[in-house]
Amino acid sequence: MHSEVTFPSDNIFLSGSLTIPKCDVPPPCVIMVHGSGAQDRDGNISGFNTLIFKYIAESLAENGIASFRYDKRGIGKSGGDFKIAGLSEMVDDACAAIDFISDQTDVVDSKGIYLLGHSEGAVLAPEIASKRLNLAGIMMLCASLRSFEEDGVKNAEVLNRDLNKMTGIKGKLARLFLYSKNPLETMIKLRRKVEKTKAKRIWVSFSRVSTKFYRETFNYDVKSFLKKTGHPILAIGGSKDFQCHPDDTLLISELSPHQTETYIIEGMDHMLRFQKEEPSILSYANSCNSPVMLEVNERIYAWLVNQEATELSNT
Repeated sequence: MHSEVTFPSDNIFLSGSLTIPKCDVPPPCVIMVHGSGAQDRDGNISGFNTLIFKYIAESLAENGIASFRYDKRGIGKSGGDFKIAGLSEMVDDACAAIDFISDQTDVVDSKGIYLLGHSEGAVLAPEIASKRLNLAGIMMLCASLRSFEEDGVKNAEVLNRDLNKMTGIKGKLARLFLYSKNPLETMIKLRRKVEKTKAKRIWVSFSRVSTKFYRETFNYDVKSFLKKTGHPILAIGGSKDFQCHPDDTLLISELSPHQTETYIIEGMDHMLRFQKEEPSILSYANSCNSPVMLEVNERIYAWLVNQEATELSNT
């Protein structure tokens, strides 16, 4: 059963989809937190349909587990203004979603609320959990533990590589507008620009973006939250994820003092799809024509079953 619901966060209302499978008792529920950018509840952005959360929600429902996914503020049917929001608003909205779902005791098990974050959502998951201790556990899919500068340089270098492979007039135009001659210098200049301005939005390339988002992202340290986490963690990375290196996924178990399971799925890219080609941003369009890899859903379900069994044995 899918229900369209709204919930308050600060002074706005966000909209989402609550999926409840047919069960004799209220089931556990997974709340999903998006990656970066103006994403809707399914993980789609600017006409690029990843459907990441839709696929995961459907898999969970088939296995008797509820889920909740919502549009980011200012996106889809949600209120607010995404264009001036920062990471702190994303955290606050996720906390509001947890509070809302935790109150739905007639349809979900309030003691079995889990958080699942992808990419940026995975990075924010430990902080969100530190603010909502009632969570039963967190899942971090394709998380980066590196600085924004380091990730920015790495991604720019991959894009440059792909642009160099493009031929004809299309390649020339793409390189003219997108090629970064010195990625590190570009990131240094961007940080200086962000730190100096008092404007709510700044121009980055050809888009006006939230200054608060960049300021908070430049200074974010996920490791500090991981070292203090009191929740069990499932961390999944992909061997072909160039945006969030799989080594970072393996490092999560070393940083977290709590029980942590880490898995690297062979051939998986950042979109949780099997990638035949050399991984790149340009290859996502083809890989997203396929569903999320089966192993992702299998790992999530197996971990949830284990967590629920552990909780039952402790009561």
